Amino acid sequence: MADTVLEQILAELRRAALTYFPDKGELKNLRVVGHTPKNDHMIYDVCADLGQGSERMAIKIYRPGKCGGAATACSLARQETANLEFAHQAMLKKKLCGIPRPLGDSSDQGAVVTEKISGLPLQSIIMKAALLPGFADTGSIALAARRAGQWLRGFHKATADMPEPFDGAGLIAGLEKICRSCREEGLDEASIRVVLDGARAVVARARKTMPSSAVLTDFTPLNVVVTENGVGFCDLARMKRRGNSLEDVANFLASVEALEKYPFCNRTITGQIQESFLETYGASQADLSVLRVLKMKALLGMFAHGRVVKDNALRKRIMWATVMKKFIHQAARRSMPPAAAA
Repeated sequence: MADTVLEQILAELRRAALTYFPDKGELKNLRVVGHTPKNDHMIYDVCADLGQGSERMAIKIYRPGKCGGAATACSLARQETANLEFAHQAMLKKKLCGIPRPLGDSSDQGAVVTEKISGLPLQSIIMKAALLPGFADTGSIALAARRAGQWLRGFHKATADMPEPFDGAGLIAGLEKICRSCREEGLDEASIRVVLDGARAVVARARKTMPSSAVLTDFTPLNVVVTENGVGFCDLARMKRRGNSLEDVANFLASVEALEKYPFCNRTITGQIQESFLETYGASQADLSVLRVLKMKALLGMFAHGRVVKDNALRKRIMWATVMKKFIHQAARRSMPPAAAA
């Protein structure tokens, strides 16, 4: 099925190549140069050889057997295509880049076709800094983090909406629900108490409104692509048109901090990344306390979700839970007391 859809899309790209790249001359060749399997989709890396150079494209094909059938695959593709169009046009109006240009509409085939943003995932750069002595001292990860913060700020400004009321009660209710799940996974009562007490203190002092914009949801080091001149972001499948902008910031910070569960990724590295990111994102002092709570909620969500492994890999699941419990315990005491005092 996927091969048939891929062949149809490649045929369409051959016909439309001059329309998509009018300044690059005639199409000489179109080839698939790689593919990446995911849980519910495949991503094919395509190269178009043109008279005046080459262009890279990405074809994402949802797998009906993995996402609930052909109708669901088409629905997911339509939603992602609409998100891409919205985000790309919003950034274009502000003369910003970093969102791939959609190429046609293949959603009726359960697929999304875009230009490819070439670069390295930020997480790969972080892991390199963690594993290679001295690499973190070159300033490369701080620069990448600053660019990521600057880009996210630009995206939120480009899609900004009216400020929305801060739902403190909803935030506490969500935290309590996650904490119940974490308790079932073995998180200690002391850590849960620190988190909830700190969160309630922050909510009591928080301002009445929060910045609102489109929310990418998956803005994490794994999905942020570092390019020669900045950063890009390609996975808009779960983007929300309107929400609390700080959710993206908190998810990024939580994903960076969660890397500390690896023994080779220390606090010096993750702290440097978070500080550099916040420096260019420009969160206000009033937002920082709320960010701590949102970050803690994201970290607890990772723990509650658990590590997805095969049923016969119980040992790996237990090891992961043990490491995460210790990490959450430390993160709660490091993040929440300052928030409670804010």
